[in-house]
Amino acid sequence: MSGVIRSDTRKVLLISNPVMHYRVPVYNYFHKRFRESGYEFSVIANRLQEDNRKPIEFGFQQLPFDFLKYRKVITDLNPSAIILFLHMKDRIIWPLLHWFKVRRIPFAFWTKGGNWDDPDSRFKYCLFNYVHALSDALILYSAACKDYVHPRFHSKAFVANNTLNFESFPRLAETKEEIKRDLGIAFPKTVLFMGNMAADNGRKRVEHLIEIFGTLAREDVGLVLAGPGMSSDLQGRLNPRNTRYFGNVQDPEDRQISRLCKMADVCAIPGHVGLSLNQAFYWGLPVITEEGYHPPEIAYLKPGRNGFIVPSGALDAFAARILYVLDHDDVRAELSRNATIDIRREASTENMFQGFRNCVERLAGQ
Repeated sequence: MSGVIRSDTRKVLLISNPVMHYRVPVYNYFHKRFRESGYEFSVIANRLQEDNRKPIEFGFQQLPFDFLKYRKVITDLNPSAIILFLHMKDRIIWPLLHWFKVRRIPFAFWTKGGNWDDPDSRFKYCLFNYVHALSDALILYSAACKDYVHPRFHSKAFVANNTLNFESFPRLAETKEEIKRDLGIAFPKTVLFMGNMAADNGRKRVEHLIEIFGTLAREDVGLVLAGPGMSSDLQGRLNPRNTRYFGNVQDPEDRQISRLCKMADVCAIPGHVGLSLNQAFYWGLPVITEEGYHPPEIAYLKPGRNGFIVPSGALDAFAARILYVLDHDDVRAELSRNATIDIRREASTENMFQGFRNCVERLAGQ
């Protein structure tokens, strides 16, 4: 456990499945802001992402999922409010939910509201509905998540738009051209893809971009791929003439991925945009994607204003839209301005925190 929690301080406990590296700066922000609001924020999780290189400033305990062990820690801590950030497949959620109800421990379920990748599953809807009914409050990724929540539970829902801690991003003095020279990127115009390419059976569809650039007859346009999980098969299909693969680019300050964002002209993620969209918008990159099962962050993308959505699997249309944005500097500049404005207005870390704080105040007041 990092940090010391005073015995007279109200406590907020987040119980999580693996804490991903991009969540660490968000929880650092929560730790600071909750303390200013009279709470001590801490996290218990079954593990921390192995390659996390970001400093942890909040109270953190890594504890394998075991109900009896978690029950003891929670009893000793005696939190004023608990936030559950668990999947239905994390079996510990079921005894915890019912123990909380028996002990009258106020808790919130941090959720997308339902399964966005399988929205028509009646079984999954019923599971979510059951958890929503037991929960004292819900923290939703976006207002759109209410569409997955039964109307009778809307009164206990708090929106905390899912985002990244932009305040932790580095300030880069280098110009686009200086970054390109340092990284050996010679393309006059650059398309950036970023994300985990292996996650959930390749739901980001990076192979669509590899196919497009495999035959793209443009000497002035190149593709840069950043992120873990590219299979050897896909690596073998890369076009060396116009494609560069940087692999997993993690560092404590997110400097390398930020440099790639700053030097790029447009971000293309064919499937499941996720928080990469937030990161792209922060750096003023218009985002182009395909129709399909996207997570709640897709609400930030407004076609024609800060990016575009093309039909699923329509690679010709995808390529045409990329080239349209790259070839029209005035259009790209307007999309870029809007992307920067929109993400700061709709997905600031402070707005996310306020959603959590309002929820905790409700729970702690019970």
